[in-house]
Amino acid sequence: MLLLPGAAAGQGTAITHALTSASTLCQVEPVGRWFEAFVKRRNRNASASFQELEDKKELSEESEDEELQLEEFPMLKTLDPKDWKNQDHYAVLGLGHVRYKATQKQIKAAHKAMVLKHHPDKRKAAGEPIKEGDNDYFTCITKAYEMLSDPVKRRAFNSVDPTFDNSVPSKSEAKDNFFEVFSPVFERNSR
Repeated sequence: MLLLPGAAAGQGTAITHALTSASTLCQVEPVGRWFEAFVKRRNRNASASFQELEDKKELSEESEDEELQLEEFPMLKTLDPKDWKNQDHYAVLGLGHVRYKATQKQIKAAHKAMVLKHHPDKRKAAGEPIKEGDNDYFTCITKAYEMLSDPVKRRAFNSVDPTFDNSVPSKSEAKDNFFEVFSPVFERNSR
């Protein structure tokens, strides 16, 4: 029983009874920005579940990784680990065909593939002779990953990339179709 301050005992029961009998079911229409966002998601067939969105994102990233084709670097086993600063880090990881366009996911996947293939313990188990310490070519793979996984070091390496095509077409070549001629130049230099 609910007694309000200043109410007599008889009046309190009347108020309690009035509150319980006054409760009715009424239709409520959702409004506001949250409802509008829900309707937009429903109309686009998008889920409100963040977990489902994350799963879709991971699936799309996995499909990108499956498409990644690594080129075998023929000179990998002959690289001098002490001269790692002068090596082509993209080629060492098998990303020579992608170069500066490689994403962090691709770099990580390439490193993982190279580690699984060229790790000293795996090669030792296969009977291949291994140089002790930091004299093994596997050090070059590790250094390449360290350089390309750090955005600052990667930018520095890309700025002095010897394979970069820095050629610019002449004005006479661009007179007829400027965008067709200069689009590749702008794409290369936009990095």
